[in-house]
Amino acid sequence: MHARILLLVLAATLCTQLALAHGGQYRGPEIPSPASLPKEPSPLLPIARGGRAPGVCSQCPHCRDLWLRSWQDATWMNWWEFNKDQFLRVHLQEEANARNVQGEKAERDRLRPRESDLDQLVIPALKRALDDPASSRDIVSSALIALAKMERDPTILPWIEKHLASTVQEVRETAALAMGITSLPEALDGLIALANTSALGRSLTKSSRQVDPRTRSFACYSCGLIADKQADVAIKRRVFETMKSILDYESKPSPDIMVAALNAIRLLRSDGDGRAQSLREEAVDYLLQFIDRPVPALVSAHGYSAIARLLGRTRGKSKAKDHIVKALTSDAVNPLIHQSAILALGIMAHADDEDVSRAIRDYYERGKNQVAKQFSCIALGRIGGKENRSHLCERLTDTSTSSSLLPWLALGLAIEDFDHPMRDSYPETEKVRRVYLKAKAPDVAAGLAIALGIMNYGDAAEDIRRRMFEFRSDDAAAGYHAVALGLIGNPDAKKHILRRLEGADDREPLRTQCALALGLLGDKDQALVMVHDLEDNDNSLALSGALAKGIGTIGDRRTIDRLVKLLENTEIKPVPRAFAAAALGIMGDHARQPWNSNIARGINYRANVETLTNGATGILDIL
Repeated sequence: MHARILLLVLAATLCTQLALAHGGQYRGPEIPSPASLPKEPSPLLPIARGGRAPGVCSQCPHCRDLWLRSWQDATWMNWWEFNKDQFLRVHLQEEANARNVQGEKAERDRLRPRESDLDQLVIPALKRALDDPASSRDIVSSALIALAKMERDPTILPWIEKHLASTVQEVRETAALAMGITSLPEALDGLIALANTSALGRSLTKSSRQVDPRTRSFACYSCGLIADKQADVAIKRRVFETMKSILDYESKPSPDIMVAALNAIRLLRSDGDGRAQSLREEAVDYLLQFIDRPVPALVSAHGYSAIARLLGRTRGKSKAKDHIVKALTSDAVNPLIHQSAILALGIMAHADDEDVSRAIRDYYERGKNQVAKQFSCIALGRIGGKENRSHLCERLTDTSTSSSLLPWLALGLAIEDFDHPMRDSYPETEKVRRVYLKAKAPDVAAGLAIALGIMNYGDAAEDIRRRMFEFRSDDAAAGYHAVALGLIGNPDAKKHILRRLEGADDREPLRTQCALALGLLGDKDQALVMVHDLEDNDNSLALSGALAKGIGTIGDRRTIDRLVKLLENTEIKPVPRAFAAAALGIMGDHARQPWNSNIARGINYRANVETLTNGATGILDIL
């Protein structure tokens, strides 16, 4: 009976995701949110790895907290998928290849998309898709995002704004998001009106009632995206006052809107003049007061992340660091707060903030929440320093350490190496390599391989290649080994990855990661193959998303005609056409990092709401 209930719940979840396909980045094993709880008590909930949870209701805060506490079995894969963009180093790898291979730079420049390609082929195709009344919501949503990435002229806004009045929720919220992705300050009036559900906002959505919560949430994120890209302090100030008003005065704000408002404030950081510094200090003071309010833990958890990003790596004592250390050392707070406090301190502290590092190390040793212990490895790597490095190395090589913690400890060392590249890290990389070679569990070995990839440890490339073939029954582990080879930039990696893909047409976990690996390696010859694969109607969202990202990352202008034809091919299903638009958007994006990378990086994704990530339509799922 219970098994059947679980299957029905999972099937319903899958159907929902397939029906809303304007995103689809793989973010690791499913991260549920309290909004996904059933409305009636149930003896079994779909939590990670089939674990059992107590019967809970959807309304009682105590039950929700109990449910959150019960979901302890986290994986390094989730953290990696949310934070990987800063480590992929695609542009750096391309530049290194160009210096090392005579004539390759000229060839790559010849194949890179030109502005004329975008102006004459891509942008007109996207506009045609938006104007076609037969375009599905998936196609419209993808075209909106793609167009927003490559157009920086305010004349694009009317093309986007008219879709705010769509009768389809997905299209409305995507239009609001696209307005922010443009980074155009001219979009701010409309976005603030949507966020405030004012008369102007209601008129933009052609609604006589309030603007719906999802569209309002996406509008809040968009305000933050504009503030993040604009240096004008007046714009940042306006966004701050709007978000503060929503958090302070709305009678019953939804958790989605509150989380979105906090993350908009999180994007306000500026290193400008005295006015910018004054705004930053005011925002931090406000957030320090906010995190002590009696609001749900999954909301206040995002306040810690916002404080950390606003302050950045601060020197010496500060009331913010002291406040967060106090929360970390308290037994009276929700585990989500411990998790966020640790991640925040990792962003804020320096190696000489010994009291901060000691508090994190103490939590690793004695803390009760497994996720917070895992995050402590990441934080210690971010902070760096001899003591933290020694702590990570000792626990990594300690035979009594749980195998599930080994990837986290190795990732902490890899981050320390990545953030402090001038340091001689050879002893640490060799220790990671030795532990990697002893690891038997596929998921543990894969996490250690990714750590070696972040370290760019070329001496481990042959070991990683060999083990990629060893894991024949675990496609996810083999795929992450391919990504590790891509991170290292091993010259022979392409042919080995392609050989590993032979006969794997129906093995999507492997294909998903290999598409990213080949994108990292800049394999121009594979771009056209990926376009062919993208045409398959039966691909999952995760595979289609990986193919689109791989095609866009490789950036071969020879694929543009094929992608445009795929977008306009009405004889195939909407989802492949939508991801063709997504690939064109990635290819034409002027930014060096994905538009949502500043939101994803360092966020406590465990404090999850539906508009943050749900595998398809959250702010972090959209390509």
